[in-house]
Amino acid sequence: FFFVGEERAMQAALEAQKEWNRGIIFDASGAVQAKSGLPVQAKDVQAFTTAFNDRDATFGNGLVIEGTNYEVHRVYEEEGMIYGRTHSIDPQEGEGIALVRTPAAAGGFVYGLVTYRFPILSAKAVPDLQAFLKQWVK
Repeated sequence: FFFVGEERAMQAALEAQKEWNRGIIFDASGAVQAKSGLPVQAKDVQAFTTAFNDRDATFGNGLVIEGTNYEVHRVYEEEGMIYGRTHSIDPQEGEGIALVRTPAAAGGFVYGLVTYRFPILSAKAVPDLQAFLKQWVK
């Protein structure tokens, strides 16, 4: 889903995103194409590929990375967006999460997931991730 030779450029662009604590780009099979920041286990990535399949389950279970549960606040299946954050009494202490999917020209979807901390909010992180995927996914 990338033009030949663009993988390294996309990896560098992902690493340059300093507002994200972690970033990961992966395909529908869970194969990671690029990643940066804090780790994400393969079993977590596999679960993200099905997050859009059952809205109620995604709201109920949240999204889990490295054993940390992120409560899901919004699921937009048609737009390909899910976002939420860790539970915290002080919103400045929590960590946000955004999962975005976009169709690939070859078929299927490509996914991007980022986590971020205050002062970054979903109102910035989600559109930034959408723009990133639009730039790199063909």
